[in-house]
Amino acid sequence: MTEATITVSIINESSRRDCDAGCGMDWSSPDAVALATRQIKDRFGNEARLEYLDLASGTDDRQVNEWRGAIRERSLSVPLLLINGRLRIAGQFDIRRMIDAVEAEMEIGT
Repeated sequence: MTEATITVSIINESSRRDCDAGCGMDWSSPDAVALATRQIKDRFGNEARLEYLDLASGTDDRQVNEWRGAIRERSLSVPLLLINGRLRIAGQFDIRRMIDAVEAEMEIGT
């Protein structure tokens, strides 16, 4: 089995709400993440994989700590969409925008 060429990461902080009006997808919902995982798998097969990181989980690893700092320093809205570790969207996005971003990444071949 080959390793995915595209890593799609959703970084969220479930304890933080940048929009109180119920804007967009609730990425803290396991159902939303499961649906997005299925959509990525259905559309891209083994070429892409989805990972979800919740900054409120208390995990103390290097990547989580770096993103906590970047969000604070750059006043970024969560959730974040990263593709291969590069920030593509800061703030609300849905599955369609995520798929579009992955397709664009594959087209440019980074």
